[in-house]
Amino acid sequence: MHMRTQKKRTFRTILLHAATLALCAIMAIPASAQVHSQSANLLVVGDSIVRRIMPKPISDSAYVSTDYTEIHFKSNKADLDLKYMGNQAALHHLDIAIDSIGLENITAIEIVSQSSPEGIYSRNVWLSENRSKVMVDYVKKTYPELADKLSVNLVSESWENLAQYVYQDPNLDEKTKKKVLDLIDSDIKIETKKSRMKNMGKTKTTGDVYKYLLNNYYPVIRNTGIYILHMLEEETPFNKDPERPPLLPEPPVNPKGITHEPERPGPPPEPEEPPRKRPILAVKTNIPYYGFFTPSLGWAPIYNVEAEWYPSESGRWTWLAEYEFPWHSVESKHQYFQIINLQLEGRRYFKKANYHSGVYLSAYVGANYYDICIDDQSYRGYQGEGFGGGLGLGYVKPLGNKETTRWKLEFFIKGGYYMSFYDPYQPGNPYMGKSYYDWTDDPTLFIRRNWVFRWLNPTGVGVSISYDLIRKNVKK
Repeated sequence: MHMRTQKKRTFRTILLHAATLALCAIMAIPASAQVHSQSANLLVVGDSIVRRIMPKPISDSAYVSTDYTEIHFKSNKADLDLKYMGNQAALHHLDIAIDSIGLENITAIEIVSQSSPEGIYSRNVWLSENRSKVMVDYVKKTYPELADKLSVNLVSESWENLAQYVYQDPNLDEKTKKKVLDLIDSDIKIETKKSRMKNMGKTKTTGDVYKYLLNNYYPVIRNTGIYILHMLEEETPFNKDPERPPLLPEPPVNPKGITHEPERPGPPPEPEEPPRKRPILAVKTNIPYYGFFTPSLGWAPIYNVEAEWYPSESGRWTWLAEYEFPWHSVESKHQYFQIINLQLEGRRYFKKANYHSGVYLSAYVGANYYDICIDDQSYRGYQGEGFGGGLGLGYVKPLGNKETTRWKLEFFIKGGYYMSFYDPYQPGNPYMGKSYYDWTDDPTLFIRRNWVFRWLNPTGVGVSISYDLIRKNVKK
């Protein structure tokens, strides 16, 4: 009875695998979708073909057999795209494997997630975690019976896989290979390592080495592997060697006739890196405001300072407060340029995880108090208070490496509505420290701030220099 059951299951597996291969041929699915257990498959990436190197499973039990399925993800994405790199056929293979093994015979489902070694390290950790979560949710939803058998192994940035691909690449000369592998194996900081990877030079066969690796191998490394582990029957006593522990079954012969090269030993474990600095608060000032000039006052800079708070490093929202305080006067000439202006602003940057740089949209509200008299002829001045609000558009450019620099340059324009209640006045002549409101009627009828000014147009433009004043340590 046992033999008949095994033959029936084997026959069903053959039929299901045949159906998968037929489906792949009809849909012209790349070779990455035709997944076989523990095989060194070829994978089509762009115009190149690479041999996939699978991450290692967690389990090392002597009686466990594994079936492997690999799902790929787009750069900086954690959502499941069935049309990307044969993912739909890969999931079809997963269904076939689970059906052929049988739910009751599966010991564990191990999910191994890794990301390509580029970009922000914390972002790559987030991507690995969320890519694993996507596949865990898929397995739980499709096979709820396996929910308690799931385990996750996060590799995050897989420098080891990149090293293995470089080691086996026939298009790279030995000198270039050694240069790349020595950098991968080095103990320098990850940010420095990534920066130097971009300056690996060029070769006649590959062109720019970094772009070659980025286009051919980085997409392959962005994956989540799903291992199906199930127990095999132990050998019977009469054919079991008591002096030697049982071994894992040999992997099947590659149908493409390509021998599997032994894995190159990975780099030694990196020492724990010192924490990096995450910006919390930046201070800035609008440079053109310092160029204000009048004939009587001379140079009369509009002193201003602004603070921008970053709630999170990878988020899009920031909050700002701006204070302007020019306070200039020449008493002998009856010239005054005195303003106190306060604005509160919220910003949303268009691009996430970009170190708060690039294009942003803002909204602001503000209020001010002023005394302005800069008319050389009539000495007519204005005192009042105002308030307003509006929208702004700007662009922030880091001055240097955006991951480490403290300095940024910002261009912006604001527009909105402003309303002010004010009184015109004239200084006394001869001036005795007194001013007179422009009122000729009964003084008892005078009402302060009886004049109104309204403005609906641009309200600000500038070029600001920004400096990250406060930063805190964040573990990688």
